[in-house]
Amino acid sequence: MAGWFENNMSAIREYPFDFDCYLEERLREINDLDERRFTKKLLLNGLGRVIGCMEEKYKKLEQRIFEEMEIRANQYGTVMTIVRREHYDPSNETLYPVMEADLKPDSLSKALSDDRRRFVETIFLEADDAVQQAFAAAGRFPGSGTPGAGGRMFCVRPAARYREAVERLYQVFQDNHIPWQTVHMGYLDKFYDVYAEASGWGGPGTAGEGPLPEAVSVDYGEYAPYIRRSMIPLWNMEQLPFDSTQFMIPCTDGIYYEHEFPLQGRGETDGYLALSNEDILEIRHEKKKIILKTKKEIFEGWRILHMIQKPAARSLDYDAPFLSNHRKDSFIRRYAEHNGSRLMTKTDLFRRIMELDTGDFIEAAGYEITDCAGETLLAPDMNWFARDELFPMEGRKTLALKFKEKKPGHYLNGSMARFVLSQLQMEIGEYRCAGMLEGGMQ
Repeated sequence: MAGWFENNMSAIREYPFDFDCYLEERLREINDLDERRFTKKLLLNGLGRVIGCMEEKYKKLEQRIFEEMEIRANQYGTVMTIVRREHYDPSNETLYPVMEADLKPDSLSKALSDDRRRFVETIFLEADDAVQQAFAAAGRFPGSGTPGAGGRMFCVRPAARYREAVERLYQVFQDNHIPWQTVHMGYLDKFYDVYAEASGWGGPGTAGEGPLPEAVSVDYGEYAPYIRRSMIPLWNMEQLPFDSTQFMIPCTDGIYYEHEFPLQGRGETDGYLALSNEDILEIRHEKKKIILKTKKEIFEGWRILHMIQKPAARSLDYDAPFLSNHRKDSFIRRYAEHNGSRLMTKTDLFRRIMELDTGDFIEAAGYEITDCAGETLLAPDMNWFARDELFPMEGRKTLALKFKEKKPGHYLNGSMARFVLSQLQMEIGEYRCAGMLEGGMQ
């Protein structure tokens, strides 16, 4: 089934048929060599040419229909990866830090420290969902630091700033009236901030002040092999400054102004979103431009979010997989979007899963519909800010999907499955989506 969908053209043919191969097989049944030669010449020069001409015309028609069914461009897709801080390449024009503060550890320490605890560092946990859940549940680990004497306890907390960045991105989509696309959180959810009690390192009431120990050692015990230090997440977004220029058009009522951000000459496939502020009253997307309605005639400091859609470039030591929410193109997808209807069938469900960029790690192996919510199942938790409060999940049947691991034991397999479930939950309102990895529940 996978090959059937992955091939754009063959997806609309009822069955593959090799005419030349079929002729060769039938000719072998003729024992008389002279008769076989005559028949072969007759069929290949006569019927063969007719069939070849018809197939060529059919392929051209097929290609024309495929191109006429335009698909919604992936102008707002996201790509993510992780690199060591010292390996970040500022000259790479396709990937930028999710948080600029990650490039300045000292400033980050002051921002995240308070009266109760001192920020030490951010770590990345390269582990699967089961190990990650146990690590988060442990919460506190022993350690030491110099200067000072005696042991201390360190606490680890999920790096909330990354989830907050995705929440802000969601709000930007809403402000620009652009349909939301699930962001793959596979990396972001594996970052943890490490804290130590402030007492002894500057003392209470001196948050962010006093020297941080030159050497801090945390004993993570059984989780030590999974800890990666000095890692930062990157994504395909940058912010562009936007000041008032000659692109200013007074509205007809003389009260408001419309400022125009031109897209002409910029990346045709890239997405641009205006970052709203208290001065912007309305954001409107038109062909080749973004219109911002405001009461201000002159402004400065406004920003545009540039979402880069060309393939992300791998700089030196950019070794981690790229996690993307791009959808694969196919004739079936084009037809489904053009027709505007969705069929809740097994084939349509599996097609939606296969369109997502997770095929190198997992594939759908089956499903069942049950009345049990299944607390031990994987949950669609990557769109936590966009829950449907009008139609709650309680009372819905559970669509439990089974995923087969293509890379058994890989630490991203669970994240891949949760991303698929999160995207499906946005599209399927009839059921509560859940899942499991083949070989056991996560």
